[in-house]
Amino acid sequence: MSESPEAYQTTNTTESPNPDTVGAVSDFVTALNTFAWKSDYIKFCEVLGFTPDSYAEEKYQQFREMISYLDCFDSESLAKMIEAGQ
Repeated sequence: MSESPEAYQTTNTTESPNPDTVGAVSDFVTALNTFAWKSDYIKFCEVLGFTPDSYAEEKYQQFREMISYLDCFDSESLAKMIEAGQ
């Protein structure tokens, strides 16, 4: 990468994130996980207004991958990243 290390410094590296942010992240991840658990490809298409085709299949696969990657981080870590990006 060509950016200097200073480009990645934040002012909130060791502090806990705002509890409201953690709660919102937790609710978001829980809702997506619930949707992923309760739905299938057809329901995914219905909810998003997709016609079942190759584009929708690609988006469904990306959704499934997103869920698995979100589950790699706890809510506090995700909240810290969100706050660092603001």
